Amino acid sequence: MKGFRGLVSGLSRFMSVIAGTTLVFVMLLTVLDVILRYFGYPIMGVYDLVALGGAVIIGFSLPYAAEKRVHVFMEMVQPFFGKAGRQAMDVLTRVIALSISLLVGWNLIKLGTGFRQTGEASLTIQIVFYPVAIGLGICFFLQTLVFAAQIIQGSSEASDG
Repeated sequence: MKGFRGLVSGLSRFMSVIAGTTLVFVMLLTVLDVILRYFGYPIMGVYDLVALGGAVIIGFSLPYAAEKRVHVFMEMVQPFFGKAGRQAMDVLTRVIALSISLLVGWNLIKLGTGFRQTGEASLTIQIVFYPVAIGLGICFFLQTLVFAAQIIQGSSEASDG
């Protein structure tokens, strides 16, 4: 179990490094474009690059955020349950999130293969969309592995306790 958890954790950290690097690139590109626009030399295609970069930033940071549990929790109902009830609610929400992530990942992969077949690209600088869509699908599949590891870890902690 520790090997699976370590692999998933390493992959999610790697994806977050890609997200962070993309964020820095998008920020620098935007600042450079604003400066060059002032002098009358805007960078062609910045809008396309920032839009695709935003998708990469959000999608590639999701598995790490899920692993570190830094997303929003709905804790209104938890005080009414005991420890076993809270653990059951945690497993239930992880199963639901895993299912949704699996569906989103599957549909993003289908969308990416469709983009590849049609050659869909951005209008100004013709950046193809399919690598971003497929990459986002992979991120959502990795997020399902994060949720699966959390479910397994939660059930093993419950059986140890």
